[in-house]
Amino acid sequence: MLWLLLASLLFLPVVMVRSLSAATVYQMKLQAEEISTLASGIRAYYADNVISRLQAADGKAVYSDNYREVHGGIPIPATLSIELGALFDNAHTDGRISYEFLSDYPFAKRNNRPLDAFEIEALKAFRDSADRQSFTNLQGNGLGQSNYRLATPILMRKACVTCHNTHPDSPKRDWKVGDVRGIQEVTVRGLRVDGFGNLGWMFGYVGLLGLTSVAATGVFKGQTNRMEQLNRKLLEANQRESALAARMADQVQELSIFGSVVDHSIVGVSIADMRQPDQPLIYVNNAFTLITGYSRELAVGYNCRFLRGPDTDSKEIQRIREAIDTGRPYSGDLVNYRLDGTRFWNRLTLYPVTASKATNAKPDFYVANQIDITTVKQQSSLSNSELTGLDQSIAAARDALQQAMRFGEALKSRLASAPEPISAEEESLLRAEVQAHEALVRELETMQVWVANRAPSL
Repeated sequence: MLWLLLASLLFLPVVMVRSLSAATVYQMKLQAEEISTLASGIRAYYADNVISRLQAADGKAVYSDNYREVHGGIPIPATLSIELGALFDNAHTDGRISYEFLSDYPFAKRNNRPLDAFEIEALKAFRDSADRQSFTNLQGNGLGQSNYRLATPILMRKACVTCHNTHPDSPKRDWKVGDVRGIQEVTVRGLRVDGFGNLGWMFGYVGLLGLTSVAATGVFKGQTNRMEQLNRKLLEANQRESALAARMADQVQELSIFGSVVDHSIVGVSIADMRQPDQPLIYVNNAFTLITGYSRELAVGYNCRFLRGPDTDSKEIQRIREAIDTGRPYSGDLVNYRLDGTRFWNRLTLYPVTASKATNAKPDFYVANQIDITTVKQQSSLSNSELTGLDQSIAAARDALQQAMRFGEALKSRLASAPEPISAEEESLLRAEVQAHEALVRELETMQVWVANRAPSL
């Protein structure tokens, strides 16, 4: 559409030049023919009504308004003007130009039509202002049936005053030099369009160009609207991305803090990905590596069965399998083995985490907490002072877990009030971690009560 509009604009001057050139040539030809006809008519009129009559009267001229009936008569100026008007009319066969000599003092022995409003107003204007040279009126917009009327004053000259004031048929006998006798009116009607045939091509071309412009404008406007909509969408997307980036930065910082708390917790924490083959560990904290002796490089990527050994109770292993198969949590004590082969009692807690909101969906992860309770299992051999020390350790562990729980709850509340909601996976992990900490606190409180009751009897 753009190329079509550009091509139309480039060819417009060519079309206009060709059309106007043809129209100009026609009008020039028409005007030349009219001037030639008018000149021939005036020459013939002068030869027939002046020279011939003077020749017939042996050069004795008598000026008269009725000169044709007088031997040697020649027309007076007013009669000449009136009769020249007929020559003008005959020169323009289409009636495009007309000439009249008019007055509100009728000419004797002539048919005088009533003056119209324009002519009466023109006479008044000339008589009110001696300096006024013309009076005009345009009817229409200059095309088609429009008329342009030009009136100029006919002033009484010295010879005219003498003649009119002494003529027996004069309607007024007190004329003075400079008086307005009447008006000379030329009317030009709308130009003939015959010579503008080629302009039809130009008008058609301009019409086509207009339609093309309208269509192009519509296309450009549509494209502009689409671009504006696209820009608005891009701006909105950028704003959302900026907000999301800011939120993610906050979450990353908060999760980093939370991860640091979890990583440095005195309770072992490990996470298994139940979606992967053989359900490997994907995270272990520092306490896990201290309790088990396995570094993160040796633990992450492997199933946690590497903690089992000869004295691991098979019944507890079966309970763990049943809980995992049914997607339930698990809590129990069992013997595990460190990397160096030493035994320890592990109080193990498992919590399922499901990212999907579908009912009865299988867990995507299992979060495990490990506490080394070997010392508790050996309580019968502990002294009073050892039990007291154990009570202090349990209290410190409980306080640390409660602090981690408070931080987790605060982080969860802050994330919930963020512009973008946290994912189901993040929410489930936080919930499982808080639940695990709550269970461990309960276990530690039970152990502390047991130690407190046990110590006095030893």
